[in-house]
Amino acid sequence: MDAVESVARREGVSGLSIDAVAREVGISKSSVVYDCGSKAALLTAFTRHQLCQYRARFDEVLQAHAGRPNAWLRAMIDMGREAPTEDDVAITMLISASMGEHAECRELMRASLAEDARRVAADAEDQGKMLQLLLAVHGLLFLECFELQRFDETTRQELLDGLMKTLETDKGSSSTASVPLDK
Repeated sequence: MDAVESVARREGVSGLSIDAVAREVGISKSSVVYDCGSKAALLTAFTRHQLCQYRARFDEVLQAHAGRPNAWLRAMIDMGREAPTEDDVAITMLISASMGEHAECRELMRASLAEDARRVAADAEDQGKMLQLLLAVHGLLFLECFELQRFDETTRQELLDGLMKTLETDKGSSSTASVPLDK
């Protein structure tokens, strides 16, 4: 997966090929074909890998909020506290290009975002208000990850503090305790 990222950064998604990835890793093209099959499958595997890494980090943050109302949304807000790195931006751009070219990548992202919405709605007393907060968190992250808008550290924290303050007004669902924290 590191080779996919390296090649895509250097040559763009259009320059990403099974042959280029094989050269980057120092293995035969047939080895990559055996493991992945096609460029689309390679990009799908890369997208899945990145989502799994994100979810692993997210699950750690989520555990800090276990048992609290709206734990999923609290964790999402906390994940936004750190500005995206140059690596985060590069990966976002690669996955975005992959989604434009391959339905499988788009479906992986769609499923991930749908899970966020499902979990936030399940945790909330006021589902509409908490889904609005989810949209705001995603909007902040997407603006920064696509480098459409960069907020200075103080502004980002103030925005997220405001979202958290609004979240605190929601007592959470009475079924929150029954919603499992695992995927």
